[in-house]
Amino acid sequence: MLSEYQEVTPGQTFAVAAKLMPETGWHTYWINPGDSGLATVIEWTLPEGVEVSDIEWPVASKYNIGPLSNYGFEGTTYLISNITIPADFAEDFLSIQARVDWLVCEDWCIPGTAEFDFEIPVGSATLAVNNVDSFAAGRANLPEIADWRGQYDIQSRQVTLIVDHPEAAAMGQSDQFYAYVGAGELVEHFESGDVQVVDDLLIVRRTLNTYFNQAPDSFPLLLVDGQRAVQLTVTASDETAASSASGSGSAPQSLLLMAGFAFLGGLILNLMPCVFPVLSLKALHLANSGHRQRGDALWYTLGVILTFVAFAALLLALRGAGQALGWGFQLQNPWLIATLALLFVAIGLNLSGVFQFGTRLMQLGHSETAAKGGAKGSFSTGVLAVIIASPCTAPFMGAALGFAITQSTGVALLIFASLGLGMASPFIALAFIPGASRWLPKPGAWMETFKQWMAIPMYLTTVWLIWVFGRQAGIDSAAILLIGLVLFSTALWWHGKGQLQATRSLGHRILVLVMLALGMGSLPAAMQFQQGAVMASEYGQSWQAWSPEKLETLKGEQPVFVNMTADWCITCLANERVALETSSTRALFAEHDITYLKGDWTLRDERITAYLEQYQRNGVPLYVLYWPGQEPQILPQILTNGIVSEAIQRASETM
Repeated sequence: MLSEYQEVTPGQTFAVAAKLMPETGWHTYWINPGDSGLATVIEWTLPEGVEVSDIEWPVASKYNIGPLSNYGFEGTTYLISNITIPADFAEDFLSIQARVDWLVCEDWCIPGTAEFDFEIPVGSATLAVNNVDSFAAGRANLPEIADWRGQYDIQSRQVTLIVDHPEAAAMGQSDQFYAYVGAGELVEHFESGDVQVVDDLLIVRRTLNTYFNQAPDSFPLLLVDGQRAVQLTVTASDETAASSASGSGSAPQSLLLMAGFAFLGGLILNLMPCVFPVLSLKALHLANSGHRQRGDALWYTLGVILTFVAFAALLLALRGAGQALGWGFQLQNPWLIATLALLFVAIGLNLSGVFQFGTRLMQLGHSETAAKGGAKGSFSTGVLAVIIASPCTAPFMGAALGFAITQSTGVALLIFASLGLGMASPFIALAFIPGASRWLPKPGAWMETFKQWMAIPMYLTTVWLIWVFGRQAGIDSAAILLIGLVLFSTALWWHGKGQLQATRSLGHRILVLVMLALGMGSLPAAMQFQQGAVMASEYGQSWQAWSPEKLETLKGEQPVFVNMTADWCITCLANERVALETSSTRALFAEHDITYLKGDWTLRDERITAYLEQYQRNGVPLYVLYWPGQEPQILPQILTNGIVSEAIQRASETM
């Protein structure tokens, strides 16, 4: 940290500079680092009344790394700021404290921090002779500051920048011209854009960034043509400013695109194995509903959409309160897992004909549900489908959820509603498209057998829930829960036996209630033995437990494959069986010396939540391949051996 003056005087404005000296081949970052990186930040602590300006940024260079672009500086760089002392400053010394945080990168990146605490005598203004050359060099790298009139506008997926000045128009005619946009995630950085000159107007058109969120009121624009570098301030057009002020700063096209992604993700969610058990109930209901198919489909759709919106509202509220939560967070709660296990056992026994239960919840798939009951049953089926579906993240769904969680509440809820509409759309199509109902079988005596077959997915889902519960709470807790399920099932069986009798004795009723109470009472008993989530033992495993520290240590030294998973995520488990825990993938990892790290999100882990947010994800699975010298590569959410092999081959050939 350098000062241009070794002694200052009240009322004076003088320059200080952070001098960054990266080694050859390394670079630090501009105010807008581009697709990756972090701008250098200086935090000042100064006496009351003393003011400091923003950093005067030098002329940046563009660095292309594959399809990504960054902006920054190689070699010695001076980041100059100006400090102004009030005229009535009465102290003998000016005390200055500064904390500088930077990121320096080559093939890999290293964050750094330095803290400075020094005093400058207050008297007569005296230059620091030893620093004169440094400040001269720093100012030589600064762009010209111009008051040229510049505006920008957003239409569709395009950002149009217009500078009204003949000198800007002349710069735009150079073959070496490039416009550095100093506004975060406004434009795609890799492309140069389309440049036009019309009379005295310089017009630059760039593609709107995929993750664009809010239209800034203004930002610095750096124009460079190989001979000259000029910086000006660009302001939003009236239309763009009005859009931003009204809370609709995200581009309509981005919103429509992400809503479309959410719809497709919801549609594909029907194919996820975690959703099938509930969909089997809905298929059974449609086959039985006859002329009520349209009403049932609408009630089911309403249940799906409202539940998605309710989960989203709760998620946004908890995150706003500082909770590190992500999609599927409710299944990180062992209490809910155990309750769902009891529910699915009850549904399975009901479908098997062990008992007939007339409550709203148990009429989810009952063949003799009346019209009113059918509406309630369809709505409840939609609610249950979303509860069970939430651990899954289908293709297209991850990007939409990542986008939604960064938007305003209204936009986020709209994205989640689109997700629900996509999930319900097959049943809407069956009910409303003429002739589509012909795909459904005609009701008949076979439906009773079909209903009993539909109990099997319920029992299998219960097995999965018990396994998840055991991973969360430990084997002792799982054993107690199993005892509770036996007692609960016995109570329902005995209840069913009584339904076959014309009258039921008081003793029969009391026994049913006692058995139900004992079964449900197993939940708090099981929680007494809770041991927390237990990651699969690393003994004999091909993977290591993920941690931020381990990832940072390894990724600069060798290739690393990160798998973010959870025991309640069926998609995650299927991918591991099909693509990751196979002999061919293990051999491929060994051949390329790839370290396989697995992060377990079965119970809430704020570090994993933060890691997911780095990649605009709000749920698992997430697969990231790190290769030294390359940007991280995100793999699809549905994996095959071929996809993993191609990603590794592509990374190894790029070296």
